[in-house]
This record gives sequence, structure tokens and C-alpha cells, in this order.
Amino acid sequence: MSDMQGVLDKDWHKDIRYPLVYRVTTGQKIACGFLGLLFGAMGIGLFYLAQNGRSDGASGAFLGFVAMCLLAIPVYALAYAMNARVTLEARAIEVRGAFGTRRLETGDIVGRRLVSGRSVVYPVIVPKQGRPLRLTRATFGLDDRFNAWFSALPDLDEQERASTLAMVEQDATLGSNAQERLSKLEKAKQTAKVLNLLPMALLAWGFVYPRPYAAMIACAALMPWLAIGLSWAKPNLFQLDGKQRDVRPNLATLLIMPPLVLAMRALFDVHVIDIKQLLLWGSLLGMPLCLAVVMAPKAASSTTPKPWALPLVMLPFMAAYGVGLLALVDTMWDDAPVQVFQTSITGKHVSHGRSTTYEVYLAPWGDTIDDDSVMVSRAYFDAVNQGDMVCVRLHPGRFGLRWMQLGSCRQ
Repeated sequence: MSDMQGVLDKDWHKDIRYPLVYRVTTGQKIACGFLGLLFGAMGIGLFYLAQNGRSDGASGAFLGFVAMCLLAIPVYALAYAMNARVTLEARAIEVRGAFGTRRLETGDIVGRRLVSGRSVVYPVIVPKQGRPLRLTRATFGLDDRFNAWFSALPDLDEQERASTLAMVEQDATLGSNAQERLSKLEKAKQTAKVLNLLPMALLAWGFVYPRPYAAMIACAALMPWLAIGLSWAKPNLFQLDGKQRDVRPNLATLLIMPPLVLAMRALFDVHVIDIKQLLLWGSLLGMPLCLAVVMAPKAASSTTPKPWALPLVMLPFMAAYGVGLLALVDTMWDDAPVQVFQTSITGKHVSHGRSTTYEVYLAPWGDTIDDDSVMVSRAYFDAVNQGDMVCVRLHPGRFGLRWMQLGSCRQ
């Protein structure tokens, strides 16, 4: 008997009177109305500005387009508040949105999942064909009757957990019997807990007190390769793709945090002149790491419905790894003679965001250099004023990527 046939044969719903209709709750309708009024007011304001402002033809048309997009939001919000509903039947579920309806019979459903969001857990219904159907309990006030209907569907999360656990139990390379193999899995979990603390320690080391500097950079450079080495050596014990329902411990944080530390340290500590070359060669430097992640041996029962997802997610982190590491090593290993140029400060600027950055602007100082702004520390920013004479020290770079230092002209 199949799992779905077992669902069809159950009488768990005999005391429930179908159909059950769940409409948008009053609180959600109020929220839709508030958002509709907010975006509608913004759209009317932009539309008025486009019609009566001093914008030229192109900018006026753009403002008009944005205004129409904003005015479409209250229309959608009103339609959703009035029309959206979930209709539950004994053998089917129908979800109506603002302008469309989707219906799934139980025979067309593979099973159910629970997906975690921002402090919210979403019930997800996975059909045999088409995209999964995700619902929000708070939007429709889904109650215990819905939970009973939903819980009767096959639990795909539990099936995947059982599948990966069985994979470990049957892996002869992990031990002579199932007990020994499961013991190694528990040891791998304990090891992963320790390893996953290293990126957080590296983050504190790299930003609070990056000393000794070379050791911190070396640890950040080697940490991703540690995760890759473990995944290649023991693919049935460690994973890199972060599947939540996999019993194997996940080492993805060792791939994500160190590249960010390298990139941010390079941004704060190094001012590379040849930025285009840095981005090109740094991205190429990160490619072996990206390929090692993508080509890492997968677990015997591991299936990836979207094989392109992991490379797409990892690509920016691997590029940050290569660019940051190349910029830092190019400066740390540079012992070539330095050129000194005298110039003056023409302006200062402070940028406020998630972090505050300080920049000073320089008068032209090199025949082939077209870089007139330098990010500096808060102390240096406060110590200099517009018109002050300063000296730029231009370094050739260990790998030919020129970089500069700004400071006093005193030797």
C-alpha cells in the first residue's frame, strides 16, 4: 500500500464537515488596507510630480511608470483581501489568490514539508507536477482542522531524514556494523559543532583585534579548504549544501564566513589602484575553490533537484575569497621600492549606512593614476583638513597590482 493510498483510506476527517473555507483574517485585511493606502499615496504623489514637476520627457516618463507600479499595489492588496481564501475538501485543497485559483487533488500530491522563515514555519504542499504550494497560517487563520488534514499527507522531511540515516547505516566504509557507523555519525556531529564555531571566532579575530595579522589571514584562507577536505574524505558524514533535513552535519559556514572576512579586511586595509585587474584575477583565484565545492562527492542517496543552485549561491563567496586573498597577499608580500607623490586634500566626505566610512579627496598626483578618493580611518579623517599637504606612497605590488598608502610627507 502506498503512502498516499494510506491517506485516502484514513477516516481521520469523518467528524469534519467539508468544505472548510479559510478567508483572509481581519488583521491581515487591515494590513493590506494600510499597505494599499501607503503605496497608493506614494503613487499619487509621484504621478502628480511627473505631470506638474519640472522633469524632462525621459525622467517624467520614468516617474509616471513608477507611479503606475505603485498604484497597482493597492489594487492587488484590495483584490487579495476580498478574494483570497483556502478551501479544504476531504480529498482536495483549493487556494485562491488575488486573481487566480489553484486546486490540488490528494492524488496529485507527493507529500508535505515544513519550511522555516523569519520566525515563521510555513506548511508546504508538494505536488507531483508544478511548484510547491506554500501557505501562511496567520494570513488565513488555519486551525487544527487544517493541521489534521495537512498532517495526514506523507512527511517528506521525515522521509529524507530516514533516507540519509539509512545511508549512513549501510555505508561499509564507516564501520563493520550499523552501531559503529552511527557512532561515527555522532562523532562527526560533535566535530562539526566545534568546527562551526571557528568562523565566528575568525570574525571576532578579524574585526576586533586582527593580530597577528598574517596568522589571521592564513586561517581565513585555509578554513574553507578544511571543510572541502572533510566533505571529500567523508561525503557520507559531512555535507556542504546545507540541507536542513539531512542527518549529516553541515559545514557550509566554513565556506561562507572566511571569504567575507578576507574581503572586508581587504576593503578596510588596502587601497588597490588596479581594481579591474584585481577583480579579474581574484575571481579566477576563487574558481578552484568553487569547483572543489561543486565537484565534491555527494552522499550515495543524495539527490539535488536544482543542481545549479549550489554553484550560483557559492559563486559570490568564492569570488570574494579570491579577490580578498589576492589583494591582501599582493600587499603583504610587496617589498619593492616605493614611489612618493606629494599632493593636497581637496575635500572630505562621510557616508552613513550599516557602517560609517570616511573618505578624503586628493588633487591629481600621478600621470597615469585616475583615483582621487581614498577611504581612511576616523582618526586620520579628523586629523586632516581641506588644503593640507599629504604624500601618496605608490607600491608596485607583489603580483603587479599597484596599491597606495596615504600619510604625512615626513620621513
